[in-house]
Amino acid sequence: MTDRAIFNRQYSDYTAAGQRVWLANGAGVTTSPASTVEYTAGENLIQGQVVYVSGTYALSASAASGVASTVYTPIGITAAAASAAATVSVILDDTAVVSAANITAATQLIPGEYYYLSQYTGELTAFSTASGTVTAASGYAALVSVGQALSASELAVEIQPPVILYD
Repeated sequence: MTDRAIFNRQYSDYTAAGQRVWLANGAGVTTSPASTVEYTAGENLIQGQVVYVSGTYALSASAASGVASTVYTPIGITAAAASAAATVSVILDDTAVVSAANITAATQLIPGEYYYLSQYTGELTAFSTASGTVTAASGYAALVSVGQALSASELAVEIQPPVILYD
């Protein structure tokens, strides 16, 4: 069984290091909201890129210092590449495939590790990487949890509200 619902919440399972684990997906609702939504790409986007929405346009998100607050308020991860003005599917609350091109200072995800919005446009980062720790002193405006790695290339998308960082 890959998904199940208990007590009005959706759960997904995966196996990490031989241990079966169930992850809670979303806040639990009585109806099943869409886990993927279509938007218009506001720029060229690659598959697995973290995006925010402005109007009907999906754009690359960033937690860099000095960006507008909407830029560090991501809504999901692109399911496929899209050219500017084309339709792009954005995964809001499900499993997303993330490639090395979208991981700051790493070539793959570490299963079980939580990932955050990077200061580099559209990328994810672990809390502490070779490029620096996620802090206001290292060029970040916000700390935004995006999800937990299920495998070297899959992320359980669970975007949390940003925590504003002050230097």
